[in-house]
Amino acid sequence: MSNPIDNIRTYSLEARGSPAQDMEIDGSDAKTEARLEQTIKELQERLRARRLELEKLRSSSRTVAPTVPSTDPRARLKQLRTIKTAYEQMTPERPELPSIGSALPTILATRTIKQSTLSTKQNIESSQSQLESCNRQINHEESQLSDFQTLSSSLSARTARLQTDQEQKAGQSSADQAKDLIRTKNKRKQEFQREIKMLQKALDDFVEQRLAVMLAAEELGGPIVGELADVDEDMLTAGFSNQGKPKSLKKEITANAEAKRQRRIDEIWGGGEENQHENEKDAAAQEVRELLVKLLDAKGGYVELARDTAVARFVVRAKVAQFHPKDAKRLRLIDFARELDV
Repeated sequence: MSNPIDNIRTYSLEARGSPAQDMEIDGSDAKTEARLEQTIKELQERLRARRLELEKLRSSSRTVAPTVPSTDPRARLKQLRTIKTAYEQMTPERPELPSIGSALPTILATRTIKQSTLSTKQNIESSQSQLESCNRQINHEESQLSDFQTLSSSLSARTARLQTDQEQKAGQSSADQAKDLIRTKNKRKQEFQREIKMLQKALDDFVEQRLAVMLAAEELGGPIVGELADVDEDMLTAGFSNQGKPKSLKKEITANAEAKRQRRIDEIWGGGEENQHENEKDAAAQEVRELLVKLLDAKGGYVELARDTAVARFVVRAKVAQFHPKDAKRLRLIDFARELDV
């Protein structure tokens, strides 16, 4: 009785030693086309032979072969014995393997490699997506951890200061405690005043260096603030078209043109002999400062606007102030602490 494993091993050695067995298939090669045609014919003949054998078995069999296991234990045992006998009869036979010159092994190997490649690519894409998601989650968790650590450090420092203050006040009289409280409040007041001056200077620098020229451009019919970053004073001098595009600057500015420009400044921002602005940028900068001072002095109340200005529109877009719901000429600062006070 021959071993089927030995039969397969023998076929593999014969195929490996045959010069006709080539693992590369090129559709443009006539030799390869002949091999493919021969393989197709061989498979068709085997399929035809198997169909004939199947028809013979069906015609010779008196009963229809069951397709599912029987629920009767005796019938089930008989089915298993029949299957066992069939395997014992089939095992010694030489397996029907492709002929030596068949291209079927190469085709099957190519299909398997292609399927493995596609599966590997899909797994790589899925792994990359999961890796990106994990990295985002890690970054989010690290950010939260950093925030929690900062908050924990601040709370610990605050707790330590309160404990120290409480220990110091424990042995003080009421008068000494009152003096310390006044001294602490004065110190905080001075710190607030210094911070206010620093913020005021930073605001003035921002208005003078960046914001004023953009506000002046919007007031003159140019782009809104932030739409065009590189606005300069030459654009303000030349003016803007009806479409908001900068006009070309003339090489020589006549006295008539300069007078016309000054009238335009006075008409938009106001002015006169006592309060005459040198240029559009200075006029816009002064308007910003005056409006902010009015809003701060109003202490949450509304400020009456003489006209619709680019400055007012900007502070509303920046979520710093808001118009009255029924009157666009009234403006007030947004109460940022309202939700905290409730």
